[in-house]
Amino acid sequence: MQFNPTIFQLKKVIGDIKNYDKDWHYTDDFMKLTGVMNKCTNELNLPTFEFETFHYSNSGKTIHQTGYKSLLNHVTLLEEMIPLLSGPQKQQNVMQETVIKSEERTKIFIVHGRDNTALLETEGIIRRAGLEPIVLSRMANSGLTLIEKFEKHSNVKYAIVLLTPDDIGALSENAPLESLNLKFRARQNVIFELGFFYGKLGRANVSCIYKSTVELPTDINGVAYLPYTQSVEELEFAILKELKDADIEVKVF
Repeated sequence: MQFNPTIFQLKKVIGDIKNYDKDWHYTDDFMKLTGVMNKCTNELNLPTFEFETFHYSNSGKTIHQTGYKSLLNHVTLLEEMIPLLSGPQKQQNVMQETVIKSEERTKIFIVHGRDNTALLETEGIIRRAGLEPIVLSRMANSGLTLIEKFEKHSNVKYAIVLLTPDDIGALSENAPLESLNLKFRARQNVIFELGFFYGKLGRANVSCIYKSTVELPTDINGVAYLPYTQSVEELEFAILKELKDADIEVKVF
């Protein structure tokens, strides 16, 4: 590749950011570093970076660890993109793909049954964390079949599955109905979508929130199962912990 002074400068400032070793992350220092970085990325048609309000300390003189981590995540993306730069069109394509991936990291798909209260409570938790809840029933059909609509909106970073007592079932084994051990279960479409995201995202990026009276699926292991008694809001901090463990940046409130 022909020598490009902008790329050279970008690599240098990335190194300065990664090797910052002062005891505190001083705001003035990082304003200068990100200013140089954004100047370079603008020239290269790459995404820029801005600190969020909650990244700053109360005095505004320093950056919290969450802000520095967010910057390092952005720097990692830039490092992956730099080798791909080879002309204006390629740069534009890389930028568009990166923006899409960045947007996907803030989207949390919520699989739900008929318990609308549990759904609304979960949406509230996701929004308060600064993320975007994706609920299929709220999305426009746009002439798509149900499965096409599901596939279109399933490009997300994480899925939360609500297992609520919507159905009743049991093993029949030719026993009379009155002797069956009937149990509350989630709807079949919820179990199907749980399996879909288990395969697509991996078990580390799926968690199940279930009411304590619900029978759990016996053949899907390795995902986080979080029980609640009355309200999903009982699990707010447990949900945020699972999201953070999946490397999703959440707002602390």
